[in-house]
Amino acid sequence: MWGTSFLLIKIAARLFDPFGFALARVGVASAALLIAGSLTGGVWPGRRPGLWGKLIALSLFGQVVPFLLLGKAAQMTTSADMALMMGASPIFVFLAARFVRSGDRWTLLAALGLALGFAGVGLALWSPTTPTAIAAHPAEGRALALLAAFCYAMSTLLSGAATREIGAVKAVAASMTLSTLALAAIDAAFGARPSLATILAAPPGPILAMVALGVFNTALGYFAYFRLVASEGPTFASLNNYIVPLIGVMGGALALGEPVALAAWAGLALVLTGVALTGRSLRAAR
Repeated sequence: MWGTSFLLIKIAARLFDPFGFALARVGVASAALLIAGSLTGGVWPGRRPGLWGKLIALSLFGQVVPFLLLGKAAQMTTSADMALMMGASPIFVFLAARFVRSGDRWTLLAALGLALGFAGVGLALWSPTTPTAIAAHPAEGRALALLAAFCYAMSTLLSGAATREIGAVKAVAASMTLSTLALAAIDAAFGARPSLATILAAPPGPILAMVALGVFNTALGYFAYFRLVASEGPTFASLNNYIVPLIGVMGGALALGEPVALAAWAGLALVLTGVALTGRSLRAAR
């Protein structure tokens, strides 16, 4: 689901500015989660000490900031470029986990795999690309997507505690609702609100892409991810971001005809080698 997110982001960005994109994405996801939660036992997370602080931090690092960054990146570079940058998330988790009790056990093989994956992301980041109509500022767009990957990594470390405390449905629904409120305020202050006539005249593609992005890639995707973090640990869960580039690059190339530089393909090969080594090491350690 997260691999196809960047294809949908690129399509939705044709209609939404970065502020409207982020708000629409969390708004759709929040509505879907609140409806699902109300049908399965409620979504109110309670008032446990420190819980709301965790949820606010999770909202900021997991949704508000990265969604804004990706909304802007989609206007500057290709969906394949954005997907490739997500491969850096596991190494960020690995480095940050040195300072928290993540529960993961590490070997030299795991470290080697993460290093190869990060080298692949670096190669993709600096691969030469000629600016085009669909990627006017590729280097800047990749940098924004890489910063979003860092935010996702921090949210991975934050999500485990909240999920174990109140469950995945409540943790995701609460953080998405907080994100919706925050982004509504930001959009009201800085966003460019289209007229009703513009919305009605808009092609269905971007709107359908946003609905799919909100319901499946965000609401359902975050629910599955939070469950995975709670059960398997943050580093193993974050390894999905080494598979995201493969799906994202193929999706952008096949659906949108996006060009992919030879250096980016080489970087992708390193990323996939890294995830194979790291995944094998972590599974063996368990």
